[in-house]
Amino acid sequence: MTALSTPSPDTPGAIDMTTDLETRIRRLEDRQALSDLVATYGRVVDDRDLDALRGLFTEDAVFESTVGPVTGRDEVVDHYIERMRMFDASFHIPHSQTVEFTSDDTASGIVTAHAELGMPDGSFWVALRYHDRYRRTDDGWRFHERRVRQLYAMPLAELADGLSEGMRKRWPNTPRAEAELPEALDTWAAWTAGSTS
Repeated sequence: MTALSTPSPDTPGAIDMTTDLETRIRRLEDRQALSDLVATYGRVVDDRDLDALRGLFTEDAVFESTVGPVTGRDEVVDHYIERMRMFDASFHIPHSQTVEFTSDDTASGIVTAHAELGMPDGSFWVALRYHDRYRRTDDGWRFHERRVRQLYAMPLAELADGLSEGMRKRWPNTPRAEAELPEALDTWAAWTAGSTS
């Protein structure tokens, strides 16, 4: 019978097995709370529940998307109100979340996700990553920062061929633009440089 090995502390999501049981359980509870935070975000955005959305962010929160960074919880919610006016029904779907704790009360994470948006001219789909920083508050874990990086943002009718093209950010009433993913990644640049030589 093969013995089970202890995961390396360098493994993403690994729990240090030398830590006391209470600390390990708290870390698992924190991970679940952060997962719930991400899931709740999608639901309250889709439900247009602005009070609940406001409650997910710290007072000094930063949100960064296609229009640049916005700082302050109220300013973040105002940004959402402006963006929500662009579309009707929406469906935000988180796929995966990786979390790295930077202290007992702070963490960073990357969430992969899709958003389906009902635009006046038809369905619009977005594939993205949220680069998050989380902070524990008296009310629980909250978003301190959410920075959006997009793989594509385009009408569903263009998606079949659009993923293999450049200029994959095609928001209505704005010029087409390069997507951040994967082209802005160092690993992608190294891959493409190596694959063309």
